Amino acid sequence: DALKKLSPEDLAKLKTALGGTKVVVVGWGPVGHAVVTKLLAKSGGALKISVISEESYPAYNRVKLSSFFEHRDPNKLALCSPEWCRQQGVELIFGRATKIDRSGKVIEVDCNGQAKSVSYDQLVIATGSKPWLPPVPGLGLEVEGVFVYRSISDIFKITERAKFSTKAVVIGGGLLGLEAAKAAYDLGLETTILEVAPHLMPVQLDLEAGKILQSKIEALGLKVKTGVKVLEIQSGEGGLQGVKIEQEGAEEVLGTTLLIVGAGVRPRQELAEACGLELGGRGGIKVDHRMKTADEHIWAVGEIASFNGGMCYQLSAPGYTQAEILSDHMTNPKADAKFGDADLSTKLKLLGVDVASFGGSSDFWFKRQYSSSGDEVMSKVSKDEAAGIYKKLVFTPDGTKLLGGILVGDISAFAPLTAVSKRPDIGGLSPDELMAGQMPKVDDGGDGTNLGDDDHVCNCHSVPKKVIREAILQGAHTFEEIKKCTKAGTGCGTCIRTGPQPKLLVHTLNQKGVEAGACKALPFAHDDIEDLAKARQLKSYEELVTHLGYPAASAESDKTALGSVLDRIGGKPKGEGLDHVAQLKALKDDLWKFVDKMNCNPILVRLAWHDAGTYDKSKTAFGERGGANGSIRFSPEISMGANNGLDKAVKYMEPFKADYPLVSYADLYQMAAAVSIEHAGGPKIDMKYGRKDATGPDQCPDPKSRGTAGNAGLPDAEPGPEGAFGCGATDAATHLRNIFYRMGFDDKGIVALSGAHTIGRAFKERSGTVKEGYGESSGCPYTVSMPKSCPIRNDGGYGVGMPGGKSWTTKWLKFDNEYFQPAVYEEKDKDLLWLSSDRCLHQDEGFKQYFMLYKDDQSAFFRDFADAYKQLSEQGAEFEPEAGVTL
Repeated sequence: DALKKLSPEDLAKLKTALGGTKVVVVGWGPVGHAVVTKLLAKSGGALKISVISEESYPAYNRVKLSSFFEHRDPNKLALCSPEWCRQQGVELIFGRATKIDRSGKVIEVDCNGQAKSVSYDQLVIATGSKPWLPPVPGLGLEVEGVFVYRSISDIFKITERAKFSTKAVVIGGGLLGLEAAKAAYDLGLETTILEVAPHLMPVQLDLEAGKILQSKIEALGLKVKTGVKVLEIQSGEGGLQGVKIEQEGAEEVLGTTLLIVGAGVRPRQELAEACGLELGGRGGIKVDHRMKTADEHIWAVGEIASFNGGMCYQLSAPGYTQAEILSDHMTNPKADAKFGDADLSTKLKLLGVDVASFGGSSDFWFKRQYSSSGDEVMSKVSKDEAAGIYKKLVFTPDGTKLLGGILVGDISAFAPLTAVSKRPDIGGLSPDELMAGQMPKVDDGGDGTNLGDDDHVCNCHSVPKKVIREAILQGAHTFEEIKKCTKAGTGCGTCIRTGPQPKLLVHTLNQKGVEAGACKALPFAHDDIEDLAKARQLKSYEELVTHLGYPAASAESDKTALGSVLDRIGGKPKGEGLDHVAQLKALKDDLWKFVDKMNCNPILVRLAWHDAGTYDKSKTAFGERGGANGSIRFSPEISMGANNGLDKAVKYMEPFKADYPLVSYADLYQMAAAVSIEHAGGPKIDMKYGRKDATGPDQCPDPKSRGTAGNAGLPDAEPGPEGAFGCGATDAATHLRNIFYRMGFDDKGIVALSGAHTIGRAFKERSGTVKEGYGESSGCPYTVSMPKSCPIRNDGGYGVGMPGGKSWTTKWLKFDNEYFQPAVYEEKDKDLLWLSSDRCLHQDEGFKQYFMLYKDDQSAFFRDFADAYKQLSEQGAEFEPEAGVTL
C-alpha cells in the first residue's frame, strides 16, 4: 500500500537507493517469513533477499501445529511455497547457520555436510527459540521415548513412538505443554499433564480460570497433576520406562514409554553470542526500537529479540509487529516507527476449550494484574462451572478503565473487549454493565462488530477493521482472499472462527450489493459455514443468521440452498433418509472430494488390497478364507507387520461409515480404492457392492494359516535375514506365485496387480525395506516438497501430502504405466525404489511377457489391471443380494 502512494519518480529513487542491497534472513519461521514478505512489499523488489532455513519445510504456522493430526500434511500448515520464493526472486538456502563473521559480513552455513559462505549487506537474525529441558535427573533427548514439541519433525517422531505406546506424560501445563498434550491425546494415548504451578497456564490465567480449564480437560479423559515436582526420568532397555514425581509430599512413579517436554523455551542465541553481539539481560539479542542490534548491519526479530535488553516475547503477534518496524527502517532511513509495548493478548483452543487472555498493555501480565487483589485493581468475576465458562474483567480501582481480562469456554467477546482495554475509559458504562455484556457505543458502521475503524480484528497481525473492509471493497470476497490481502486470519485464526471477521465480511458484501457464497444472508462457502457453525456451536439456520449473517437478507429459500450444511450441523448423518444405493452413490462423491483434498490415494488402495489379499481359495468358511470382508479394521489383522501404517487409513474411513451406515466397511474400503485409482488417472473398475462385513476379531484369518509366516498370506517385498520369504521360497518369483496362485490369480494377474506400485511409496517405519522414512528430511527428491516440489498428481498438481519415503515412480500420485518403463526397472535412478519382488517381474520369463506388454501398451495394462482388481475386490466376499449392487 505504501508503494502505491509513491509517485513513479519516488518509486524509481527508492529502487535505486536499495538496488543490489543483499539482505540475508537467518530463520524461516513465521516471523522470518513476515520479514521477507514485508521487505519485498516495501522495497518494490529492489532488495536481493536470501533466507537460510534449518528446517527443510516451507515456513509454517506453528500456532496450528497440533492441527497437523487432522491431515498429516505439512503443506496445509505452510505460509508459502518454494514456488512463491522463486517467483519473488528469494534465494532459499537449506542448512544450519554456524558462524557470523561480522567484519567480513559473511555467514557460514552447513548445508547437509557441505560448507557454504553467504555474504550480506544487512543480516536479520530470526532464529527463534529452542525447547527448554528442566534440570531433572535422567532427562535428555538421547533417551528413547523422550521428545520436545516444537516442529513438524518432532511430531513425526512422536507419532512413530506412539505406535508402540499406550500412555504419554507431558511435562508442562502452559501453552506449549497443553498443545503437546493435545498431540498425545489425538494419537489415542492415555495422557497425563504435569505442571509445577498450582494451576494450568499460570502465565495467562488466575487460579480459578486454571481450575475450570483443568476440569474441562479432565472431562475429556486426560489426567492433570498440578503442584508437581518431577524428581527423575527412569529408563532402561528400550528407553523410557517412567517418570518419578512428588505431589503434596507423596512420591509416585508414572509408568510410560513416551514423554513430551513442553516446559517452555529459551532464545536460540548461540550465533549472536559467538560473534560478540550484545545480549539481553535475560537472554536473546539486545535490539533498539528499530529492531537493530549494536552492529549497524545486523537486526533481530521475534523470540530471539530482547527489546532494550529486556524481555524476549514468546508470542507471534509481537514478532509480526517487529517485522513491520524492521522493514520500515531497512527500506526508509527516515522512518519513525518504533517498537514499544507489546500486545501479549492470546486466544487459543486448547484441547477443545476456548481460552483467551487480553490486556491494554503488557503490565496486565508483567505486573500480574490478572491475579491481583485488594486496592490495586477492581476485579469482576462470573463463572458457570457446570458449563465450564469463566469470565474475569480487571479494572482500575475507580472502575473507569478496563485493564484486561480472562475468558474460558466462551471467548466471543474477545475482540470488542480487547479494543475497550486499549481505550482510555469504558465509555460511560459501569464495570457491572461491561461484565453483563454491554459494550460502549462505538460507530461500527452497522456491521454489529462493536469495533471502530482503528480497532483490531486480527490481533496476531495487528490488522485494523478498516484495512479488512477496504480489502473486501477491492474484491476480497472470501476469507482466503482476505488472508492473502491483509494476513488477517493467518495466525491463530480465531478472528474468523469465533471473532468478528464473518460479520464484517457479510455486512460489507451486502452493503456493496455483492452476491457471493451460499446466499445473501450467509455469503460464505458451504464448508466455511459448516466450520464456523461447529466452532460457535450453532445448530440451526436462525442461529447462523443471528450470529454470523445478515438478517435483512434472509429468505426461506436459503434453507434449501443450505440443506446439506444444516443437516450436518444439526447432527444428521449425510446418508440419513437415503436407501442403500443412494448412500453408495453419495459416498462415492464424498470419497472423490476427500482423496482430491488429502492426496491419500496410495494408502487407501493399500488398505483395500490388504483387506482382500488374505484370501485363500482352499478355505471355505467366511472369515477363515479371508478376502474383502472389512476384517482389517480389527486388531488381530491391523497389527500384522504387513499392515504397518494402515491404522491411519482405517481412521480416515470412520467418518464416512458414520455418515453412510448402510454401507459396509468392506464396501467402503473397496470403493475408496477404486475411487483413488480413477482419481489418479487409472482405469474405472467395474465394481459391485453389497459385501457383508466380518463382525469381530474372530473372523480375521489366522496370521499363520497361509504358511507365509505371520502376515496371513500377504506378500513380502524382500526375503528375510535367512534368505527366504515368508512362504519358504528363496526367490521372489516363486514367492509371488505362491501368494497369488493361492488367491486364484495367474501370471498375468500378478504382473497387472503389481503395477499398482506406479502410485505410492515405501517407508522405513512401515516395511523396513528402505532407509527413507517419515518427514521431509527422510525422503528423496520425488517424495519431498523442498527445495523443489515435483508435480506428481494426475492433474499436474504437486500434492506431496505427508513428505518422506521412497517411491517406485517419479509421479507417484499418477496412475499410469511408468512402473514398467526402463527409467524405472533399469535401476539407474538411485532415488527410485526397486525391490526383489519388482525385479523378478521383468526377469522371470513367465512374468516378462506381460511386463513388456504393459511397458508398450498402457491401455492393455489398464484393461488387465481393472479385471484383476475387480477379481481381488470380490474374492472371499459374501454379497447381499447375492448378485451384488452396481452403480
